[in-house]
Amino acid sequence: MGKTRGFTLIELVIVITIIGIIAGIAGFILSGSVDAWIFKINRNDMLWDGRLAIDRMTREIRAVKDRSSIITASSSQFRFIDTNDIDITYTLSSADLNRIESGTSNLLAGNVSGLTLTYYNASGGTIALPTVSPSETDIKRVKINITLTKNGENVYLQSQSVPRNF
Repeated sequence: MGKTRGFTLIELVIVITIIGIIAGIAGFILSGSVDAWIFKINRNDMLWDGRLAIDRMTREIRAVKDRSSIITASSSQFRFIDTNDIDITYTLSSADLNRIESGTSNLLAGNVSGLTLTYYNASGGTIALPTVSPSETDIKRVKINITLTKNGENVYLQSQSVPRNF
């Protein structure tokens, strides 16, 4: 009788085990790549939203009408009248950074976990309680800090604005 050709059961089990180990390693590597890609997408989304919000805030704070046009200046809220006589307020509500224009609220950025506004006088010193309307303000510069958080990752953005009409 001639020899029959084929694989033994032991050879098949060894091949299946080796293929399983290779597939497990490949899956682990691909999982890391997918996690890195998701991290990058989330970070880019937060950076884009934060930059748009902080750029708009900086630009509009430069357009404060005059020294008597700042209505509220706290560490978490800033309200003023701009050169077009529009009442603008920036405030953080839950995780939303809102821009309120004449009573109508619009979302500037989502996933915002922190908003800090710091005010400085002419000599560069920090003002704890700025003078606001109806008196003329002592604010010369406003520093804006925004923290965005998504899926446990944080992005910190900072800008400063100096009102032009002071």
